[in-house]
Amino acid sequence: MFRIAVCDDEAYFRTQEKKLIEQYMKNRGWECRIDLYASGKELLDRADVDLPYDVIFLDISMEEMDGLQTAAQIRRLSETVCIVFVTAYITYALEGYKVGAVRYLLKEEGSLKNAQQECLDTITDRLHKEEAVCEFEFQSGKKRIPTDAVLYVESRLHKVLFFVMEDSVKEYSRYDRLDEVEKKLRQYGFCRVHQSFLVNMKYAKSVERYNIVLKNGTEVSISKKYYKDVEREYIRRQGEI
Repeated sequence: MFRIAVCDDEAYFRTQEKKLIEQYMKNRGWECRIDLYASGKELLDRADVDLPYDVIFLDISMEEMDGLQTAAQIRRLSETVCIVFVTAYITYALEGYKVGAVRYLLKEEGSLKNAQQECLDTITDRLHKEEAVCEFEFQSGKKRIPTDAVLYVESRLHKVLFFVMEDSVKEYSRYDRLDEVEKKLRQYGFCRVHQSFLVNMKYAKSVERYNIVLKNGTEVSISKKYYKDVEREYIRRQGEI
């Protein structure tokens, strides 16, 4: 599932870009979620809670907060999200590359479609090839862990415990706050389900009233505060919405 945001203050281009992305993904048989934003502020308001995107298409010339300012804020939240500028002007190219922009696409009817397809080819190839790996300093030493191998993370007595699938489920601990771990892992499909638990939703087998059952049989409590968000994310991943 590719997670994509389009941020443009012109409704026509927001809709046009969404249609082109949807057609591209459909032609390749890939699932995607596309969220639309009319301003950088609207996007960043969402980012204060979560930044669940692989790719963000940003218009540069927006009022109040332009695309470059928005991109700078995004980079403080994530070093990995792919930022693509869609603009009528190419004069901002140097500034854009300072925030790690992947591409500049010009708002020209005749070329936007082909340029966007080439851009998505590059990005999706990269995302497919890169295995998401995070490095943590545990009490047992520094370790690189594929995010897909982490079942869930638990906060307990000022430590966070990582439950990792190896030859069996292994437990690794470090002194940290779950909020900080969440900032690092949420872009890889992890969902906060409780004040003390962060779950890799890839392994969610079912969501029952205030419990999430993982594919290995582990049950993790869901607090009332997070229940609706967890249920919504679970349903989305099942392809029901």
